[in-house]
Amino acid sequence: MILEVVKNIDPITKLLGDWLFEINIFSILIRLFLAILFGGLIGGERATKKQAAGLRTYILVCAGACIVMITNQFIYESFDTGDAARLGAQVISGIGFLGAGAILVTSRNQIKGLTTAAGLWACACMGLSIGIGFYTLSLFGFIVILIVLTLLPKLESLVNMRAIRMEIHIELDTRHSLKSLVEFLREKGITIISLEHNQAYSSSGLSVYTIFILLPDKKFHHKDFLIELKELDFVNYVEELFK
Repeated sequence: MILEVVKNIDPITKLLGDWLFEINIFSILIRLFLAILFGGLIGGERATKKQAAGLRTYILVCAGACIVMITNQFIYESFDTGDAARLGAQVISGIGFLGAGAILVTSRNQIKGLTTAAGLWACACMGLSIGIGFYTLSLFGFIVILIVLTLLPKLESLVNMRAIRMEIHIELDTRHSLKSLVEFLREKGITIISLEHNQAYSSSGLSVYTIFILLPDKKFHHKDFLIELKELDFVNYVEELFK
C-alpha cells in the first residue's frame, strides 16, 4: 500500500512510466546511478573545502542507503510481508554513528564537523528516497542540500560578522597581559560574558584564552575589531570562533 502511494504521487514516475518504480534491472541501475551522481556532487563540494568526509564518503553513504531501500522494496514485494520502511529507519538511526565520528572539539574549544555530520545524514535520507523510487523528492532534496552547502555559508558568514555576540580565541604574550586586554575591551564598551583559560597551550609559553563577549551594537563589525586586537603589542594571535 505504501509503495503504491509513492508510485502514484511521484510526477517523474507518472511521466516516464511505472517501470521506473518497479524492481527491474533498468530501475535498479537508474537508482544507483542517481545515488552515485548526487552523492558524488555533494561529496565533491565538501572535498573542495578539505572536509574529512569527501567524495567517496558521500557516494558510499548515498549509494548504501539506496541499496537498503531497494532491498526493502524487494523483500516487501516478493514476500508480501514486513514493514516497507523498516530497513530505511535503521539507516536513519545508524548514520548517527558515522556523523558522531565527524564531530570533534579542537584545542581551541571550537566544535568542528557539525555541518559534515548533518550533510551525511541528509545525504543518507536522499539515498533512501532514491532507493524507494521517489525521484521527484530526490531531485529537489539534492538541490536543497547542494544550495545549503554551497551558497548559505556566505550568508551565514555575513550574519555572523554582524552578530552582537562574539567568541574569540586569543593568545597573549604573558598572563599579565590579560589585565591590559580587559581594560581595552572595557574602553570599547564591550562586555565579557565568559573567559576561559586554555590549558592546552600551557607548554607554549603563551597565555591563551577563549572569550565570549557582548558587543555594544550591531554596527560593531567583527573584522575591524579583530584587526584592532591583532595590532595590540601584547596579542600574539587572535581569531573568531564559529560553532
